[in-house]
Amino acid sequence: MFQVSANQGVTCVKMGKAVLGRTIRATCSFIVDGLAVEGGSPYFKTKLHAFYLENKPDQAVFTHCHEDHAGNVDLFNLLGIVPYAHQEAVNYLSSPPVIPYYRRFVWGTPAAGRSQIVREVIKTEKYVFQVIASPGHSADHLCLYEKKEGWPFTGDLYVGEKIFYLYQNEDLPKMKETLKKLAKLNFSTLFCSHRGRLQKGPEALTRKLLHIETLEEKAKALQLKGFSLSDITRQLLGKKDYMRIISKGEFSKTALIAALLNPGQEGSLIIQPPKK
Repeated sequence: MFQVSANQGVTCVKMGKAVLGRTIRATCSFIVDGLAVEGGSPYFKTKLHAFYLENKPDQAVFTHCHEDHAGNVDLFNLLGIVPYAHQEAVNYLSSPPVIPYYRRFVWGTPAAGRSQIVREVIKTEKYVFQVIASPGHSADHLCLYEKKEGWPFTGDLYVGEKIFYLYQNEDLPKMKETLKKLAKLNFSTLFCSHRGRLQKGPEALTRKLLHIETLEEKAKALQLKGFSLSDITRQLLGKKDYMRIISKGEFSKTALIAALLNPGQEGSLIIQPPKK
């Protein structure tokens, strides 16, 4: 899938690899007034290159360093653009580590390239985007907010109202605080880097927070009754945890329940240093 749509001055390029006719884990790149928000999946580098040549941005920003958002940093460099990113992501993007096979299969292999530390605001001809630190999904995660239009670009903060899986290094307490912070902003529509344009954004963020808190209450209640981690996972999220096997434990239902039972212990994304 490679779809381009435009609404209210924001162009969304939504892309996702198809397996047996089904799109898996689509991701988005947005273009607004010459600013590219997210770089798209490396798997679609050729199509994105053609698109950006016809719709060339003046500047770019990545919400975090993961490959489905920043894996095409080299493509922007080729276009004469040094994208903005969180300070902790800049070294990572200059020499990304080898990522697990399942992520390479879905999104492609990230390339190395030059980025620069993002400022407190990013200005275009028409808009001013406030850069908001939003840790939780990763330590280097940031969101953008255009106050005049009421446009938050939320990266991987939302993704879906109900989560059933978690990356082992995600920080749930920080994610909850970020959800609370963003939900208080004045907006109605949000731009999610996986779902695209989403109406009733504050309500969506609040419902996601409520889902996490409700699941946490249930998990802790079962823990007090003496159930094991695996038992609690099965009762709340189902018997099968295929992603735990596929990802070798990096992404799983079990990681989510473990984080709910031990908040603050899961840690944040470890930004690996550049290769020598």
